[in-house]
Amino acid sequence: MSVMTGGERRVAVAMLVAAAATYGGIFSASKAAATLGWPPLAFAFAQSLGAGLVLLAYCLVFAGGLPLSRRHLLSYFVIGGLVIGLPQTLLTWVAPNLTAGMMTLVLALAPPLTFVFASLLRIDRFTLRGLLGIGISFLGIVVLVGPGSDLARSGDVVWFLLALLAPVCFAGSNVATALLRPPATTSTAMAAGMLLGSAVMLVPAILVSASAPLPMTADLAIWTPGLLAMAINVVFILLYFEIIRRAGPTFFSQFNYLAVVAGVLWGMALFGEQPGWHFWAAFALMLIGIRVTLTATKPAEGPAEHDAPAPPQ
Repeated sequence: MSVMTGGERRVAVAMLVAAAATYGGIFSASKAAATLGWPPLAFAFAQSLGAGLVLLAYCLVFAGGLPLSRRHLLSYFVIGGLVIGLPQTLLTWVAPNLTAGMMTLVLALAPPLTFVFASLLRIDRFTLRGLLGIGISFLGIVVLVGPGSDLARSGDVVWFLLALLAPVCFAGSNVATALLRPPATTSTAMAAGMLLGSAVMLVPAILVSASAPLPMTADLAIWTPGLLAMAINVVFILLYFEIIRRAGPTFFSQFNYLAVVAGVLWGMALFGEQPGWHFWAAFALMLIGIRVTLTATKPAEGPAEHDAPAPPQ
């Protein structure tokens, strides 16, 4: 990738800030959806399908359609399920028991976990410095769930630990994108395919659970969180692929710093949340852990077997 000019870098930074500010709202949307009675599977399905159809329409009208080779379909289903389908279902399920800020904080664990998965799959080289970064990040969890913390006092530690499965999915999506994304595929096509793939992956679970795939009501207040989540996904997924195309995955990894702050600010604005010092101490430790892990990441030796950079969280 060529070195960015000053103007190109300013554009990339502006896009990164916009991506983080946009995505930070998904956690407040999930909390609002849970409060209004959205089933977790329905909320994940609605935001994937709605946003995917919007981008599919764009692809059909302006971009010559959606690539449907075997490799493209595999990437859509796997990446879509890991980025949106599974984690958003999980986060909507735990949302009634956690603040939006607490749910947002799980983003900070995605980079260290990505390092673990990439090292195991020999995409990145394992280093002791990377291990140190992981240890610092997880020390933040200890602070957050330890005696005297807000979580410990409220008894919601188990819900937070369940929410930690979301960054496992995000980290898995990072590695899956690095391995599976077809070359020369536009950002819009990847975004549309990934969102629709997420929706398709959720259909079996919806059928097994015998729950309604969408709310059976015309009440706009009920639909507002779903519509907000659809809009967030359209904007964020497009920015995500485009930033990586322009500036690369390492530059995009700074998203995690900004998105956690954005998520906390959304929670404060919409729900009046006021995180305590345990939250901010854990946040600081996780940011340090992210920084140490990122500076320790080195490509594995030997020819790469994948064509595309790793994605979001």
